[in-house]
Amino acid sequence: MLVLVLSLAFLGSALAEDCCSAADRKTVLRDWQSVWSAEFTGRRVAIGTAIFEELFAIDAGAKDVFKNVAVDKPESAEWAAHVIRVINGLDLAINLLEDPRALKEELLHLAKQHRERDGVKAVYFDEIGRALLKVLPQVSSNFNSGAWSRCFSRIADVIKSDLP
Repeated sequence: MLVLVLSLAFLGSALAEDCCSAADRKTVLRDWQSVWSAEFTGRRVAIGTAIFEELFAIDAGAKDVFKNVAVDKPESAEWAAHVIRVINGLDLAINLLEDPRALKEELLHLAKQHRERDGVKAVYFDEIGRALLKVLPQVSSNFNSGAWSRCFSRIADVIKSDLP
């Protein structure tokens, strides 16, 4: 019986480590700061736009969700503002990774916002995660895709939990 309890405890610990560990959070925060800190304000729109372009390359249907924010006018101020709003939401979540209670509240808030928007599907969060993994290594040195995958999944899983 003791072996079973110890085995389950070890498995639980291993699974917890696979889901955005303390080392993963530190890595993601360091990488993100190198991409999104205030000194890089001028390139934020370009990075955010590249992430969305990659999302639309993965799933052109995702564009339909953004019709009301000038997705068909990628050079417009309206689209740029939307891109920044979305990526700033990610920024907030990343910066809350070390505060689980605040992170949970923020993610529940974002989940509610996304549930209320027509056409938003859970799969889009998986796809934007793939887009992040393609774009961010181009702008971040020493990018750790494993840490990013685990931590972004932790964020996205809450937001998409009630989506079709």
